[in-house]
Amino acid sequence: MTQSRRSPKALLCFHGTGSKGAIFNVQMARICFLLGNTFELIFLDGPMECAAGPGVLPTFSGQEPYYCWFHGDGTTIDDNMKKINASVEQAVGRWKATNSNPNAEIVGAIGFSEGALALSLMLWQQQQGLVPWLPRLQFAALSCCFFPNEASLWLNASALAHGMSKAHIDVPTLHIHGTRDFCLGRARKLVRNHYRPNFATVIQTEAGHHLPTRKDEVAEVVKHIMRLSEISTIEKVV
Repeated sequence: MTQSRRSPKALLCFHGTGSKGAIFNVQMARICFLLGNTFELIFLDGPMECAAGPGVLPTFSGQEPYYCWFHGDGTTIDDNMKKINASVEQAVGRWKATNSNPNAEIVGAIGFSEGALALSLMLWQQQQGLVPWLPRLQFAALSCCFFPNEASLWLNASALAHGMSKAHIDVPTLHIHGTRDFCLGRARKLVRNHYRPNFATVIQTEAGHHLPTRKDEVAEVVKHIMRLSEISTIEKVV
């Protein structure tokens, strides 16, 4: 689903586990309001159904099905990424088919929790030329990223396969860390192990495992997203 306003720039939005695009739209309401005049927000649904995730109930009870990006039970990250890529490719195709602005383009993405994990791995795949159908994501914002050890091993294995000693995601990225988030250590590990300092902007919020809601913190997030967009636009022109 997308917001109704048509802007020349669009952002893909990846929800957390046990949620859906429509719920993420509500959870991002304050951020959406401030970004709405600049970006069209494309809210994706994960490729697999699952139980409701953290923070979804009871507010969004009765809104099944809920979706996730990764499935356990012995499935590999490669298996999951195939499903994720197919799902996102279909969503991008639908957006292109229905978009009335011929100059509109997808320029970046926002991900939360497990959605941030899916997005971070797609950024790496984009960097390696493995998702040619994906419009180039020039920047990203990751909130409360659920980044397990398996993902780090997968990234480094992929880097080795491409002749590199370690995987670094060279896409300008805003990392939003909640000081009371149970995923904080994992989110910090992503930045520490797979981002060079010049590609990572980290902001701390007084939040648990959810997007910022305080007015000042929301404004800070939006300010950095706008800054990354402006920088990417300048670099594209140059």
